Amino acid sequence: MNHGPQLRAAYNSSTGEYDFSGNFTYVQPVFSKAHMVVGNLETPVGLKPYAGYPQFSAPPALVTACKQAGIGVLATANNHACDKRKKGIIATLDVLDSLQVYHLGTYRNQREKDSLTPLLVPVAGVQVALLNYTYGTNGLPVPYPTKVNLIDKQKIKEDIAKAKAKNPDILMVFLHWGEQYHNKPDKAQKELAAFIRGQGVDLIIGSHPHVIQAVDYEMDVLNNRTYLTAYSLGNFISNQRTAPRDGSMILSLNLTRNSQGNWQVAGYETIPIWVYKYQKDKKWHYEILPVEDFKLQPEYFTQNADYQKMMRYYKHYQQLMKP
Repeated sequence: MNHGPQLRAAYNSSTGEYDFSGNFTYVQPVFSKAHMVVGNLETPVGLKPYAGYPQFSAPPALVTACKQAGIGVLATANNHACDKRKKGIIATLDVLDSLQVYHLGTYRNQREKDSLTPLLVPVAGVQVALLNYTYGTNGLPVPYPTKVNLIDKQKIKEDIAKAKAKNPDILMVFLHWGEQYHNKPDKAQKELAAFIRGQGVDLIIGSHPHVIQAVDYEMDVLNNRTYLTAYSLGNFISNQRTAPRDGSMILSLNLTRNSQGNWQVAGYETIPIWVYKYQKDKKWHYEILPVEDFKLQPEYFTQNADYQKMMRYYKHYQQLMKP
C-alpha cells in the first residue's frame, strides 16, 4: 500500500521524480533466492494526482522499484482497485505492461479477462497458473468495460476448471478477504478456503486484514497431495504504524515433484518483516527489514523505541506462527 506519507518520502523536490527503491533494499536479497515473487498491488498506478488513503493512486516508480527488487507478478484485484475508476484500472495495467510485469485480477475488458484467465507463468520449467479475487471494491461500481474479479464461488469454480484444463503444474489462488485487523481467519475465510481446496487448488494466499494470520499446511497422504493456505500475510509496506499492522511476513514456498511426478509444496517458511520509518536529513524514509537480520542490531535504529517496536512485532509473529 502507498499512503500519503510514503508518497512524500519518495518524492525528490529537486528532480520532481519519485524513487521507492530504498524501501526494498533489505528484502531484495530474500527475493533474489526465489524463482518467482508475487505481491498484492493495493493501489492504482500511473494516474495523477497521486494520493494516499482513502482513494489511492501511486506513480509508476512504485512498480519500477517492485520490479527492480525482484517482484515479477502483481495481483490487482482488491478493495482499492476502483479507487480511480476506469482510468485508474487501465492506467495501472498500462504501467504493468510497459514494465513487463505479469498481472492478474483486473482487466481492460471481458475479452482481455477471458484471454488472461488463468494467468500462466513459466517458472524454472514449472507451469504456474494464478487466479485472483476480491471481496469487493469499497462500494464503488466496477466501471464498464473494465473487469475486477470478485469473489463468487460459482465463477471461481469455473475459472479453476478452466485453469486445470490447461494442465498447470501448480495452481495458486490469491484472495482479498477477511476482517481487517483480526489476527485469526474468520468463518467465511475458512469456508471459502475449504471450497477452493475442494476444487483441487494447491495454494491459497490471502490479503486484506492488514495483519498476519495463520498458515495451514495439510498433507493428503491417501492422494499424495499437499495443500497450503496462508490466510493473510499482513502489510508488506504501508504507513499503518499501530502494532501489529507495522509488520508482516514473506511466505517462501519450496516446490518439488512427488513420487507420482506431480509438483507440490514440499515445505514453506515464513520470514517476518517490519516496516522501519525514520527521519534523516529532514526527510522520512521507509525500509522493509527482515527481522531475523536486525534483531541483534539495535544500533542500526536511530531510536531505541523503534527497535523495541520491531521486537514487539517479532514476539507477536512468533506467538501467532508457533506450531
